[in-house]
Amino acid sequence: MTALSRYASGVMLKAETIEAEKFRGYKWRSVGHLQVVWIKPLTIGKPDAQGQINDLILSACVDSSKAGAVDSKGKSVRLPGTPAQTVDEMRMRRIQGAWKADYAQSRKPATC
Repeated sequence: MTALSRYASGVMLKAETIEAEKFRGYKWRSVGHLQVVWIKPLTIGKPDAQGQINDLILSACVDSSKAGAVDSKGKSVRLPGTPAQTVDEMRMRRIQGAWKADYAQSRKPATC
């Protein structure tokens, strides 16, 4: 789970840590991979004193049709009706030179 802090901070890090603990407790594991179909900026923060932008909100279309989770016997634990594609809005922050997901604004079923 220490790798999570390389990619997430704040509320998002806490949520992803809880999810990872849930997976560990149930002995689930992720399979496959997500695909980001497109990304576009929604808002861009103001530059700081050094001219760096450290805050932005992105919208991304994420395809999870080739990803999922399985239990210890390899049986899918994906809930029925889970959308295969979503449009996610995410607040991103630059922390010590690295961009990290900070807060999920929304996630809506969509077609990319």
